[in-house]
Amino acid sequence: MTLKTFYWKYSLWAAILNTVSIIVYLFYRQYSNTWLLYVGNILFSSVVLIGVFRGNHRIHDTASVRSLFMMGFKITIYGILIAMVLCGVVLIIDSIFTGLNDQAGNPPQSGRSDVLFIIFSNTIAVNAVLGVLAALIGATVVKKDQKTEQGKTLY
Repeated sequence: MTLKTFYWKYSLWAAILNTVSIIVYLFYRQYSNTWLLYVGNILFSSVVLIGVFRGNHRIHDTASVRSLFMMGFKITIYGILIAMVLCGVVLIIDSIFTGLNDQAGNPPQSGRSDVLFIIFSNTIAVNAVLGVLAALIGATVVKKDQKTEQGKTLY
């Protein structure tokens, strides 16, 4: 398996786990429970962290910290791109069944009109921050005894 397929494999898993939490969030229709989206963000960052660990193991612990961080960063970027596409598909399917506008009986504070903003900002911003943090933590934990910049460059 090449490095590019390795990145896409872990990015796809991260995006799928994030999208599952979005589906659960939309299924329960209680839009104030954003903690369901945060579970997806935690799963996304844990897949990035596991990807960094597995990538280091795959090259027999010879990568540098910079290479491992770039590996996690690429998994994060690819994962966010895939998650945005999957999120758009899920929101289109959801809008077919329920519509994106507030119902006549619900007050404007019901939270339905902000669903697009909440989901897309959570998918893009929170996953970006947590993914980069997981990449940084994973790279420094795996190579905690590296004293020089010597090591295999992956990117």
